[in-house]
Amino acid sequence: MSWLYYLLEANLYLILFYGFYRLFLYKETFYRLNRYYLIFSSILAFILPLFQLGFLKAPVIEQITIAPTTETVVSQVMMTENLPLESYQPSIFTIDNTIIAIYSLVTIAFLFKMLFNLSKIISMRKLPFVNLDNGVKLIDLKDSKIAFSFFHLLFLDPQLEEKNTILKHELVHIKQKHSLDVLLFEIIQIINWFNPIIYLVKKDIKLIHEYLADEETTKCDVEKYHYAMFLIQNSTGIQNLTLTNQIFSSSILKKRINMLNQKKSPRWARLKLLLVLPITIGILCISTMAFTKDYGFVELGSSLKLQATKQDTVKKAFESNDGIHVPNPNELYLALRTDPKNKKLTTYTKKLILLNGREIKAGTSGGVKKIKHMIRLNPATAKAKYGEKGSYGAIEIFSSNPEIIGTPPEVKLPLGSSQKIVILPPAPPIGEDTTKRKKLKKINKVAIKTKTVQGYPTVNKNKTIEIKPIPQSNKNLNEVTIKAYEKAKGAKSDSDIKEIKLQDNSPTKEKGTITYAIVVHQDNLDKAKNEKLVVDIPEGATAELTIFNVKYDKALYQSTNYKNDWDAKELSNGNYPYNFAFVKNGKRIGGKTGYVQIK
Repeated sequence: MSWLYYLLEANLYLILFYGFYRLFLYKETFYRLNRYYLIFSSILAFILPLFQLGFLKAPVIEQITIAPTTETVVSQVMMTENLPLESYQPSIFTIDNTIIAIYSLVTIAFLFKMLFNLSKIISMRKLPFVNLDNGVKLIDLKDSKIAFSFFHLLFLDPQLEEKNTILKHELVHIKQKHSLDVLLFEIIQIINWFNPIIYLVKKDIKLIHEYLADEETTKCDVEKYHYAMFLIQNSTGIQNLTLTNQIFSSSILKKRINMLNQKKSPRWARLKLLLVLPITIGILCISTMAFTKDYGFVELGSSLKLQATKQDTVKKAFESNDGIHVPNPNELYLALRTDPKNKKLTTYTKKLILLNGREIKAGTSGGVKKIKHMIRLNPATAKAKYGEKGSYGAIEIFSSNPEIIGTPPEVKLPLGSSQKIVILPPAPPIGEDTTKRKKLKKINKVAIKTKTVQGYPTVNKNKTIEIKPIPQSNKNLNEVTIKAYEKAKGAKSDSDIKEIKLQDNSPTKEKGTITYAIVVHQDNLDKAKNEKLVVDIPEGATAELTIFNVKYDKALYQSTNYKNDWDAKELSNGNYPYNFAFVKNGKRIGGKTGYVQIK
C-alpha cells in the first residue's frame, strides 16, 4: 500500500501549495506568474515525496509483518499434542483490497469520462472548417451559440456577433497553449479524485486562462466596458465540454469582469513568490522526518555518520545457538517458538533482523532466501546504530528480490493450559538398525503439502503420501531431536514418557540457550494376543489415523474414522511411526504422535 501513502503525502503538499496561492497570490494581477505557479507547484507536490534530506535522517527502524500462508513450505514444523489447530485462510475481503477496489473503480470512471469528452471534441472535427494562420482550424458550429478552443481547433458559431473579438480571445488560448494546462489538471484530478482541493485548482487554472485572454483582447481596439457588456449578453450559452476554454462560461463571468477593472498589482508583490522557497524546504523536512516510507528514492545531502563500528560481512555458512541457521550466504532460516506469556509465535533469537533496512517483526517469518549479502553486527555495534533494539546484536540482510519464508498456521492454546508448543524439525526415521541411524550426518525436514481445512493430510487408504525434502535444518536441532526420539523408543510403554527436555550444553552456547522439548509416545502391540492400537478419542470427535513406514515417506495404513480396531496384521514386526488427528465439526481439536512397536 506504499502507493496510497505516496498519494496521501503528495496531496498534503498540494494542499499546502494551493493554500499559499489563495492567501497571497489569488487576487494579484500578474496572471502569467500565477499560471506558472499553479502548474509547477502541483507537479512539485508529486515530486517532493520522493526526496529526503540525508542530514536529517536518523536510523529509523520500520516493522513489516509477513502474512502467514498455508502454501509455503517453511523451515520449521510444529510438534504439538492435544492442541486446537486452525489453519490460516487469507480472505480477499481485506481493508487493503477494499480500498484498492474503490479507488480503482472511481479512477476508471473519471478516466472514461475524460475519454468520452475527448471523443466528442474529435467527432466535431468532421464539421465544415476553414484553415487560418499558424495551422489553426476554424470549425463551424452553426446554431450552437457557443465558442471555445482546444489546442489548434477553434469552434465558433458563425451567427454570433463580434466574431473578431471572439477570434482574438480564443487565439490567445491557442497561442499560449492553455489546453495543455487543462489536460494536465484533468489527469491530476483523475488520479487524485478523493482530494477536493484538486477541483479548486482546476477551476482556478481555467479562470487564469480567461484573465490572460481578456487582458490580451482588451489591450487595444476593444474597450473594457464594451467587452464586459459583450460577455454578459452572450453568457447564456451551454457549456458542457470540460476539456476546453470557453469565452462565454457564465460560472466565472463575475470574477472576470471584476478583474478587468482591477488595479494592476505593484512590482514588489511578485516578491511574495520567494516565500515558496521556505515552504518547499519545510516540506522536505516533513518528507524526511514525519514520514517513514520506502519510496524516498532521492537523498539530498549526506546522512549523519555514526560512530565507527565493527561489522562482519557474511561470506560462509554459520549457525548460532539461538536459532539462526545460515546454510549459505544467500539464505537465512529462523527457528520459531510460541511465547508462553502471550501465546504468540516468535523467534528464539533476540537479535534484530533487518531486510533492506527494515525490521522483520519477530514471529512473522521463518527466514529469507535470495539474499545478495548479509552483515552481522555485534551487540555493541548494533546498539550504537539501532538503539535498545540492537542490544543482542543484529543481522542486516540486503536483497533486490527477496523471497520471504512464511510461518506455520497459528496454534491457539486452550485458556489456562499449561501445555507447551515447540517448533522442531520432523521426527528422524527410527528403524530396526539404530547403528545406521546414528551415523546419519544430516536429516532433511519434510512437509506434507495438502489443501485441507485443518492442514492435515487426507489420503485414501492404500495411497502413498508424497513427502518432499526442504532445506537442511539446524544441526543442533537435529541432534536434539534424534536423542528425544531414541529416548522415546527405549520406553516400555506410553506412560513411561510424556515430555522430554534436553539442554544444549555445547561449549559455544550463548546466553539464552534453548531448551528443546518434544512430546512423543511409545505404544506396544502384540499381534499374537490380538491386541489393538487404542487411543482415547475426545467426546463427539472422530479419530484419523495414519501409520507410516520407517522412512516416513509412505502411508502403510490410514483411516479417517478410526474405531480402535487396527490389529497390524498386514505389517511385519518393527517400530512404526503413527499420527492421530482428532476432528470435531470439521476442525482439528488435537492429536497424538508417536511410535508403535509391533511384535
